[in-house]
Order: sequence, then C-alpha cells, then structure tokens
Amino acid sequence: MMSALAGRKVPKKGMLRRPGFATIVSVLILAEIVSAFELSMMYVTLPTLIKDFQVDANTVAWVVTAYLLVSASAGVMGGRFGDMYGRRKVLIIVLVISGAGSLISLIGGTLGMIILGRAIQGVAGAVMGLAFGLAREHLDEERIPVGVSMIGASALIAGAGGAFIAGFMIDAYSWHGIFAFAAVLAIVAAIAVIVRIPRDKVTVTKEKPDYLGSLLLPIAVSSILLGLSSSSKTGFASIQFIGLMALGLLVAVIWAWWELRVESPIVNLRMFKNRQIALVMTATMLAAIGPIGGMAVPSQMVLQYPTAVGFGLGFTATSAGVLSCVTALLGYFFAPLGGKLAHRFGARSVFISGLLLMTLVLPIIMLTYGNVVMFVAAMSLNGIGISLTYGALPNVLIEAVPESHTSETAGTNTMVRNVGQSTATAIGAYILASHQDPTTTVVAQSGISLAFGFVMVFAALSVIVALLLKRNPVPWVPETLEDKAVRRGAQSVAAV
Repeated sequence: MMSALAGRKVPKKGMLRRPGFATIVSVLILAEIVSAFELSMMYVTLPTLIKDFQVDANTVAWVVTAYLLVSASAGVMGGRFGDMYGRRKVLIIVLVISGAGSLISLIGGTLGMIILGRAIQGVAGAVMGLAFGLAREHLDEERIPVGVSMIGASALIAGAGGAFIAGFMIDAYSWHGIFAFAAVLAIVAAIAVIVRIPRDKVTVTKEKPDYLGSLLLPIAVSSILLGLSSSSKTGFASIQFIGLMALGLLVAVIWAWWELRVESPIVNLRMFKNRQIALVMTATMLAAIGPIGGMAVPSQMVLQYPTAVGFGLGFTATSAGVLSCVTALLGYFFAPLGGKLAHRFGARSVFISGLLLMTLVLPIIMLTYGNVVMFVAAMSLNGIGISLTYGALPNVLIEAVPESHTSETAGTNTMVRNVGQSTATAIGAYILASHQDPTTTVVAQSGISLAFGFVMVFAALSVIVALLLKRNPVPWVPETLEDKAVRRGAQSVAAV
C-alpha cells in the first residue's frame, strides 16, 4: 500500500483536490460545444428568418457571415490574450460575451439586432484554442493527446447535433427559442469553467497588448472573407470581389509588417520560420479548402436530389440530417482511439491517416453515383477521417510549440482553417452555379463531379504536405525580451 502511494501527490490538508481527466475534458468539451452549436444552429434557422422578416436569402445570410467574420479573428486574439493573461479567465469572459450576444438576438426583435447579436456571439471562435491550452496546462502529459483529440472532435458532434436541437427549438418556440437555448448553454459552460477548472497561475507579464495589430487583423480577415463569400453571387471579376480582396490583402501586408516590428505581437509571425509549424498551417489550409470545407454542399446534393437525375439518392432533408449526425457520431467514437494512437505512434501518423482517408473517399463517391450503400459507407469513412484529422491536428502543433504559446498557435490555426473553408465555399458555389440549369435550378452531374474533383485535388495536396512533417520536430523557441532587444540593436546598427 505504501509503495502504491509513494508515487502519488497527496494534497495537503485544506487544499482542493485537482480535478481529474474526465472532469477537465468534459468541461472543455462543453465549452467547445457552445462554439460549434452557435455556428451550426443558424443554418436550420435561415428559412424561418426569411419568412418572418420577409427578406431574401442574401440578406438573411448575414446571420451566418457576421458570426464567421468575428470568429476568424477571435480565434487568434483570444488565444494570444489567454497565453498572456490566463486562459481560464479569458475563456470565462468569452463565454459570457457569447451568452450576451444570444440575449441581444433574442430580445432585439429585428433582423438587424439578430445580426448584431450574432457578431457578438462570434467571440466564441476563441474557445477551441483556449480549450487546447487549458488541456495542455492541466492534464497529465501522457493524457494530453487523448484529451485534446476528444475536445477537437467534439466540434463535429456538436455541429451535427446542433441541427436537430435547433430544429426542435424552432418548431416549438420559433427562432426565439434557439437563442434562449444558446444563451443558457453559454452561461452553464461559463459556470462549469468557474467551478471545475483550476485558477490561472498568477504571472506578471511585461508584454504590452498589441492594440494596432488587434485592430488591423479583423479588418484584413473580414475583407477577405467578405470578398470570398460574395464571389459566388457577384463573380470573381466583379468590382466588389476585387475591391474587398485588394483591401484585405493590403491591410494584411501592413498588419504583417507591424507584427514583425512590435514588441508583443498579437500573432508571432516568426513562428512560421519553424518548418513544422509552417507545414502544419499549410496542410490545414489545403485540407480546409478541400475535404473539410468542400464536401458539405455537393454531398448534400447527392443525398437529397431525386434518383431521376442519375446521381441523387432521394433522401429527405430530415433523413439526410440523420445520416450526417450518425456519421459524425461514428467519427467521434474514434477520437479517443486517435489520441491513443497519437501518443503511441506520434500525432503526425494519425494526421496523415485522417487526411488520406478523406482523400480516398472521394473516388469511391464519384465512381458509385446512385449507390446508397457505397455512399453511406464513404461518408462514414469520411467522418472517421475528419475526426482523426481534427483530433491529431492540435497534437501535431503541441509537439512543435512551448506550453506558453499553445492557445496563440491553436487560435492561428483556427483562423487559417476558417479562411480555407470560406475559400472552399466560394469556389464550390461558383462551380456548382456554373453547371446549374436556369429553369429547374438542378445542378448537372458534371458540376457535382467537378466539385468533388476540386476537393480531391486539395485533399491530395494536403496529404503530400503532411508527409513532409518530421516525426521528431525541433520545437519553436520564441524570442525572449532580451533576444528582442539584441535584434533591435542589431537592426539599428545595420541602419546606420
């Protein structure tokens, strides 16, 4: 008995026992569910909002766009502030603000107020990066891969389940019910974090907030995402698309110039000098443009188009939703296994396996149009592939960054993924629209195949880049304040 207790840390009298693996991971999954649910819930709500407010689809789409615009920047900024001032503290603030956004949408009464509330809800985009950082901070080292995999994959199950919860709330209470539910969910998650996640270690930081970088980043990202989201309607040659993209890229260049010179940047761009981090970010972008962001629309068309068109399976919207939920659940069951495999063989191997599985699914779909069994099997494999990829991705990053910069790096990766998914949506919509019958609005099989082919190309590219990742990477070592002083001194001497 004494030997069994010798290796364990026994809390002193009066000290609180440290929460265990299940408690910490469950609370962080709940927090991530808030973020994933707030994104997915609105897709089901769009037809109701169009009917209630008598507006067109392009106008009501702003309830989704507003969330994505804020979410993309919040992922980076929230992660950085969490690393600087305490992840638990920032996560609580993010969840409370998110709940307030839901209440604004609930009581506002107009579409404009709903859009405003949705923009405020977008701060929940910071949750995933903060959750990864907290998991790394509080879990035992050998349990981190499994915990992070479960947190990352929870976005899948929350996204799939969110559609069913949203549908029930809308049927029972109209669109008001969905915002009331989201507000309660956010507050419950905030309380869970307050009660069960240990307090941040009190540290004194000499770093000053990068206010200019925090201002320029959302302008750059929002302009680029707005340009991409509008391209499916206006075209890639329109003044609106070119103007927004030019503005976004110009501000991005100015922002990058500033970030490389400011003492405490909101995003430390020097991390991209690390080969492993640069390759992970590139693979993430390619996968987001490909299978992660480009599969949803064409696969739903295959499911719901009538069998008469040749490639459709004739599913109803409800049955298609059930299938999506089941495949997401199947994928989530593999998340703990992916974490264990990452701990045993390295996150790189699991990451590559997930990307490869998603790539191999595409030719199966394209070669078996009209076959329900093969399509369901392919989508099930795709769900497993996404789960493995989502679970391994943060572990690949964790292997290459110090604990003090985990949330910042994860937040940057989230932003990269959001931009990639927006690119996939824009290009996919353009491809499908160009093969749409103007009379029946039905997309031809050639358009569906071209969309899947586009996804397959980027999926294959993501696998190629992932294969370049090292098994034992050299971790990124951020500059210390002394290093920065020496570098600035050297730059001053060179200028003279």
